Amino acid sequence: MKPLVVMGLRTLAHLDAKETMYEQIDRDEIQASGRFPVEHLEVIAREFALGILSSHSIPRIERVIGHLGWSRLFPTEHLISSDPLDRKDAANWEGWRREYEARGLALHTVVDIGEVLVRNLAGSSAFGEVDKYFVTGDAGVRIEGATRITALNQTRAYRQAVQDPRDRMSR
Repeated sequence: MKPLVVMGLRTLAHLDAKETMYEQIDRDEIQASGRFPVEHLEVIAREFALGILSSHSIPRIERVIGHLGWSRLFPTEHLISSDPLDRKDAANWEGWRREYEARGLALHTVVDIGEVLVRNLAGSSAFGEVDKYFVTGDAGVRIEGATRITALNQTRAYRQAVQDPRDRMSR
C-alpha cells in the first residue's frame, strides 16, 4: 500500500465562505489560492499519495484543485467527500481510513487547519501511528500528540521524501 498524506480542502487552499465558494464554482470564477507552495506538494508526492478528505462534494473538490493546477497531484481516487458525516469525529475517520485502504492507500499523515479535528485524532488511540499536523501561525496553540506547522516542509513526510533513497534503505 502506498502511504497517504491527507488534508482538508480548506487546509490545502484559502477559500471563501462555503456558499460564496459554491457560487464561484457555479460561475467558474473560483477565487481560491493555495496555502502551500506547489513545490512542497510535488516533493511529498514523490514518495506519498496526496489525498483530500472534505465536506465538499468530489466534483467541487476537483474544480478547486483544477483551478489551482494541482489535479495531477490529487487523483480522483484519492478524494473522499465526508458529507454527511462530521469530519471532526475520529470515529468517522476509522471508516474513511478503511475506504482509503480499499483503494490501496495507507493513512500516514493528516495535515489540517481544524483544531478540533486534529485534537480529536490526536486523542484517539486508533490514530496513534498516524502523523498529525495542525497548520497555524499561532505559536501558543499546543495539541498533545500533534505537531504545529506553518508549511508542509516541516512534516516528516516531506523530510522522508527529500531523503536520499540509499539512506531510506539502511533504516
